[in-house]
Amino acid sequence: MSYDTDMSIWVGDLDGYINIDAISRANELEAEQDALEADLDNLGDITLFSNQAISSRRLHSRGVNPEQWRWMLHRAEKSFGQMDTQEDIERAFLKATMSLSRRYAVARYAGFEGLSFSSAVTAIFPHGIRALLFSYMAGEQSLSDPSCRKEIQGTLHLAASTPNLTAYDQTGIVRRKLHKLAVDAAGKDAHLKLDREKMRSTLSLLRLYFANRECQVSSASELEKMYSRYESARAAEKQGFDTSQRLTGKRIENWRLRSLQPLTFFFPFSVRNSLKRLIDQEASSACSIDHETSVNELALTYCEIELMRERAKKRDKRSE
Repeated sequence: MSYDTDMSIWVGDLDGYINIDAISRANELEAEQDALEADLDNLGDITLFSNQAISSRRLHSRGVNPEQWRWMLHRAEKSFGQMDTQEDIERAFLKATMSLSRRYAVARYAGFEGLSFSSAVTAIFPHGIRALLFSYMAGEQSLSDPSCRKEIQGTLHLAASTPNLTAYDQTGIVRRKLHKLAVDAAGKDAHLKLDREKMRSTLSLLRLYFANRECQVSSASELEKMYSRYESARAAEKQGFDTSQRLTGKRIENWRLRSLQPLTFFFPFSVRNSLKRLIDQEASSACSIDHETSVNELALTYCEIELMRERAKKRDKRSE
């Protein structure tokens, strides 16, 4: 036998029953909403770089309640410690932001380039990219001699240490060396006999390696210079100054242009906005980069990453 646990009483004036438990639950919900409103009022507007702000209510509408926001602030605070100089704060903010966004960016890059995620993750590390590069060379007869590996390792170091180049151009240095080694070993046009798909994947992984390296900036000015390099390269490409070719030598429309993007292009949209605000504030010189605002910006990145993880989990459950 089962019993209805809801308590109802007869109210003569209403000529009907009322549910006491339902009224109690409604009162509790109202009290919770009042408490939430008070908490949101207490948080108010959250200051961001470049004299911008986000309201606590907007943050809540995106799925971040006050309790979650305070937890993200606590996590972000750990990245700064007792730093008080602008240089130290900028360095800590950029290091933490790049680290938080890297995995997401690598996954997007891998999808964009048709690479496996495992190979893309491997490629961002110096030992990893060398292992992938040597593995590719071992499968090509004209590049399999041990002396080729020694030469290409030197070229890899040269490309990485050459200043003011985009990741695409650094990759081009290694590509040209691979072609030369093939020609030296097997004669004219030997580079055209290299497996095109394997070469394409290897060059994509190389570009990811260099793109990750160039994101290891320590100041807003360094970040802005990186963006400027890509803007200049893209502008030149659009004007037709560059006629980059693929391995076959055949011109492919916008091939270089689609690859002329820094790794931050694959960051979450909100993180890219945060980096833009940092650059804008640095450029305006209206005020210095302070501790509190930097913590807020980093906490916002934590929120975005967590929200994306939650959305991904929900998509996975729906697909089961």
